[in-house]
Amino acid sequence: MKKIYSVRAILVGLLFISSIANSQTPSQVTSGVCDGVVANFNFNDNGANSPSIYGSIFDSSFYYHAGRGYWTDYLPPYRTTSPGFPRVMNIISAPYPNPNPNGTFNVGFHYIVPNPAVDRFQVRVISVTQGPTGTVTNVVATSGVQFFAAWPPAPTPYIDGVTSPVPDPTPFLNGFEGNVCLRLIDPDIASGPSTTFRVELTYLINEGSFAVFDNLSIGPQTLSLPVDFIGLVAQRNNSNGVDLRWDVSDEVNVREYQVERSASGTNFTTVGTAVAKGKSIYSFSNVDVPSTTLFYRIKSMDYDGKYKYSGIVKISGNNSFSNQLQLYPVPATNEVTAQHRRVMSNSRIMITGSAGQIIRTIIPVPGASHTPIDIAGLPAGVYFVRMDDGKGDIQSAKLIKN
Repeated sequence: MKKIYSVRAILVGLLFISSIANSQTPSQVTSGVCDGVVANFNFNDNGANSPSIYGSIFDSSFYYHAGRGYWTDYLPPYRTTSPGFPRVMNIISAPYPNPNPNGTFNVGFHYIVPNPAVDRFQVRVISVTQGPTGTVTNVVATSGVQFFAAWPPAPTPYIDGVTSPVPDPTPFLNGFEGNVCLRLIDPDIASGPSTTFRVELTYLINEGSFAVFDNLSIGPQTLSLPVDFIGLVAQRNNSNGVDLRWDVSDEVNVREYQVERSASGTNFTTVGTAVAKGKSIYSFSNVDVPSTTLFYRIKSMDYDGKYKYSGIVKISGNNSFSNQLQLYPVPATNEVTAQHRRVMSNSRIMITGSAGQIIRTIIPVPGASHTPIDIAGLPAGVYFVRMDDGKGDIQSAKLIKN
């Protein structure tokens, strides 16, 4: 049987937890920058979850409402009448790398609450570090309990199905809506290659109307995408197919990988998918493949609809491996892939002009055999790409930019 706790005890516990987090290094709270949404919840729950909190005779929790594209405590057919109050609800985000400087973390979200002058919230930032002995979590910053109305701009009245027409109006969803954007400043917020961060948001609601959480942001628009592609290789098998393998690092918030194929190197179609499982190496077999020259690339899809492409590999014989530097597509407009032998940490790729001047230097990912190169900012013309493996072997190939 689940333990039953009073709401008063829960509120006291929240404040106590906040004081513990602040007792080591008090967090400063200021206005933040929150124009880069990492989870809009329009298509799925983005890996967030909301544990139930039992207070008095009712269960308080957010639920993902797929039809409305946000989190709310309205859950038909089980929860359609006026909710109990006062109540506390938590939501915990998926882990994200911190796109902000060390010691800072921005948190923004959209809300609908009955009375923002009375209703409150608390934000906690939780570090998640993968170590040799397991995963270590730690509360590194907290906002303390805040009133919704204390954060500009001022909340505006919300009446469901009137101010925002929807196909399925929610009874007992009314009050005010607005946005919160704050920055937590705390030296305990320390990023690292094995550390990500979860956002835990707590609502403290004091009326018998439903509430909404939506549009999580953790920083500016220049948020990094949630995976780095290291390499992609393709090899024909004995069953008239092609086996692909790709290596990734920093996989955070990725839902799936889509395998795309092209006969020209420019127009791609999806031929299969692989579910993201937090691994560093993935594989996929494309069956019934023509024996002509083919191009492949991988598209990572994260939970909020953002995506990122790997480099492109070309397979014209039995495999996509090459000891010689090759570029494709040529000519190219925005991006070209350099196919090369696997490189070490001291390798580099240089783009030079026709007179030999170095225009750009790219450091390949160690272990990579394919390196995508952004050329969108280069004027149209003829260039040369030079590959230095760091051991005295330098290869070059002509690049034509449209």
